[in-house]
Amino acid sequence: MPSYIFRAKDGPGKTVERELVAESEASAVARIEAMGLIPIWVRPKGRGHEAKSQPSQRGIRPSDVSVFTRQLASMLRSGVPILRALGTIGDQTENRRLQAVIGDMEAAIRDGSMLSEGMRRYKKLFPELYVNMVESGESGGVLDTILFRLAEAGDVEEENRRKVQAAMAYPVLVAVVGFVTVFVLLSFFMPRVMALFEGYQDLPLATQILLGVSGFFSRYWYWLVLGVGLVVVVFQRLAALDRGRTFVDSLKLRLPLVGHFLRNVDLARFARTFALLIDSGVSVDRVLKLSGNAIHNAVMRGEVEAVRARTVTHGMTLSASVKASACFPPFVGNMLAVGEETGRIDESLNEVARFYEGCVDRQSRMATSLIEPVLLLVVGLIVGFIVFAMLLPIFEIGSGLR
Repeated sequence: MPSYIFRAKDGPGKTVERELVAESEASAVARIEAMGLIPIWVRPKGRGHEAKSQPSQRGIRPSDVSVFTRQLASMLRSGVPILRALGTIGDQTENRRLQAVIGDMEAAIRDGSMLSEGMRRYKKLFPELYVNMVESGESGGVLDTILFRLAEAGDVEEENRRKVQAAMAYPVLVAVVGFVTVFVLLSFFMPRVMALFEGYQDLPLATQILLGVSGFFSRYWYWLVLGVGLVVVVFQRLAALDRGRTFVDSLKLRLPLVGHFLRNVDLARFARTFALLIDSGVSVDRVLKLSGNAIHNAVMRGEVEAVRARTVTHGMTLSASVKASACFPPFVGNMLAVGEETGRIDESLNEVARFYEGCVDRQSRMATSLIEPVLLLVVGLIVGFIVFAMLLPIFEIGSGLR
């Protein structure tokens, strides 16, 4: 009978590597489990894991990763060995690319790697925060609990992302459609219509304004399109640079209503990530670095780095460091102070996250209910002015014929 070598977990913090003789690999796994061990990998003696090209990560959505995380957590909590769990999830996964990624991680584990090491190859699917959480769960023997928390955090993040997209999608659509409609009217249709009034004197002021604007748009429309495109390209290039990104993000925070909304989104993300990491036993230095990376706004990310420097380098308490920052409201610092006094920083920050997630929810609903009619009113006023300026000379001509 062939010989197999294996690595298995013997309790929360002990790993053993041995050799046994069995009829097949499945029989070897069954014998290992009968010993009271949890197999990590099993392979025939003298055979290694052959290097393969890395499967593509395109076409795998965050929701697919969240479902995979929750399924793996459920199977591990039920006592299923990690190799069998990955094989089962891979077989029932409909996304072929995710199936290939799971198979590659399974092969890496069979070759002696840990799950976190296999995930580290797929940075787009499993960011540094995710991998560090999995690594802490492996070292502490609570991988199933960590995966459940990651799945819940992923669901919350996806829900917040949908709220932001829903709050911005319709107003942006109305603004773009309204701008394009007015631009096309003034550039291409109005010059032909307004040519009817060129021979008339003493046109109403509204009609004269419309004639001037329409003439400008019809003569220079291509320069306007080129200018708008150039501004967009420069803005994108500027945002791609570190200094430019900081400048653009600082402008976003100063925007009325929008800046407050974006800040609340990042505050909720920071607090939720911090609570998740600190509850998993990660060091404060590492927690601050990973939580800062979870923030999208470069200005706020820089403030978190400053908090990290004051806390780790200068020895300030976390709450005092946060209170000294201009980007964090006093509420966050006060809740952190309460958490430091009670020894439950994670609970305090979860409360902070729930508070700002509630603010984001209310603001997104308010934006949907208020911005939409305002934009419709503005577009309606512009179109109404165009119609009024067109019809006013006709009414005056008709009244003069009586």
